Amino acid sequence: MLHEIKCTPNIGRNVINAFKEIHARGVYHGDVRCENILVRPDESIVIVDFEMSTIDADDDDLKSEMRDVKRLLASLTSKR
Repeated sequence: MLHEIKCTPNIGRNVINAFKEIHARGVYHGDVRCENILVRPDESIVIVDFEMSTIDADDDDLKSEMRDVKRLLASLTSKR
């Protein structure tokens, strides 16, 4: 169930920090919009829907994991 939340400075900082963290790992989301940013009750952030993401990193394990996630998402959406 979706709940409307009141945006606070803490939520804004958490969103910025979440994207800084994934960018520092060489992952670029590619589809940033409100629907892809989830806010937990403690105001921590979960970024979802990395289907359109790109990876600019030397970490082969990370690249492999992201490819696996993209394949899984593609298979789930094709079954709808």
